[in-house]
Amino acid sequence: MSNHRFFPYALIITAGLIWGATFSLALMATSKGAHPLAISAWQVVLGSVLFATFCLVAKIPVFQWRHLRHYLVLAVVGITAPNLAYYYAAPHLSAGILSITVSTVPMITYAIMLAMHYESLIVKRIFGILLGMVAILLLILPEHGLNNEDANLWILLALLSAVLYSIENVYVGHGIDYQADARELLAGANLVAIVMQFPLAVYFGVAEPISWLGTVPGMALIGITFGSGIAYFIFFYTIQSSGAVFASQCAYIVTLSGVFWGIIIFAEQHSIWVWSSVIVLLIGLVLVTPNKTITYTNSQDFEKPHA
Repeated sequence: MSNHRFFPYALIITAGLIWGATFSLALMATSKGAHPLAISAWQVVLGSVLFATFCLVAKIPVFQWRHLRHYLVLAVVGITAPNLAYYYAAPHLSAGILSITVSTVPMITYAIMLAMHYESLIVKRIFGILLGMVAILLLILPEHGLNNEDANLWILLALLSAVLYSIENVYVGHGIDYQADARELLAGANLVAIVMQFPLAVYFGVAEPISWLGTVPGMALIGITFGSGIAYFIFFYTIQSSGAVFASQCAYIVTLSGVFWGIIIFAEQHSIWVWSSVIVLLIGLVLVTPNKTITYTNSQDFEKPHA
């Protein structure tokens, strides 16, 4: 089955559909007023369990002190800060708009790498970045039918989450030895994030008891954590088996599925401006995605669509 020519497509479609559903699950997780720090704190606990299990099954270390610096950076830039920005913004936006903002990660990643001289300037990809900016402007310009008068602020906060994920991508690609196992890095980073987040949640009096996981928002968070973990594992396997360029097409599916899951689950209705933003974003992604076949030799060859 894995040798079938359509199998790689099945992989990115599956990963994209799962990742896309997490935007709707985020709305469920934040629907009852739980504090974003409390939600994120439980997510890193569940994430630690998931990736530690992956490590134990693969018989690789769960935590190595020599990688502590990597864990710290990933815990701050790739987990804690973007999670808080995302969960603060989620209750104020639709699942479709959340998927559009977070799906700008490949574009922002390329822009950062270009600014740091890790990438060469390619006119087509620059144009793709500009289209990504246009897609966001189509969301935040006033008088476009957004229901919340403060929606622009929340869109920018969700976009901050995308920027942080992009910084994480650049760090993974250029600050970490490509031989380091992603499962171990994610297990270690989530463990460090627990130490960062849970004491703060308790100190500020916003921590939720373990029984919260049995509520609808808690179960939605479980779905986010394990769904994202499985999707990431599928995505990583696709990179190794089919190359980073092919795997990067998953971003298109994440964008579309995020919008359509919102329509299916919450009966969301979007204005022409939101649909225009989706179309412009997809065109921008096509332009930013490299069209040259790349052999997977370094972690910098892939960009995580969503954490």
